[in-house]
Amino acid sequence: MIHSIDLHGLSYKDAILKTESALIAASFDKVMTCEVITGKSKTMQDRIIKEVIEVYKFDYYIPPHNTGMIIVTQNEL
Repeated sequence: MIHSIDLHGLSYKDAILKTESALIAASFDKVMTCEVITGKSKTMQDRIIKEVIEVYKFDYYIPPHNTGMIIVTQNEL
């Protein structure tokens, strides 16, 4: 299942909390894919990656065709 999180209009603090909550909930799916829509803010992307994605050790990439999004997946253990 593909989950989607739209962070437009949120403060950095609210965006981090929303992303953290959504990714933890989505991680219970066996095959998790989550689109984190950040917009073009490099600062927002960097903070989400550093403060959430890397902390929880999710895999991610920024698609070259849409750099305002982070695709997050989960390592299989």
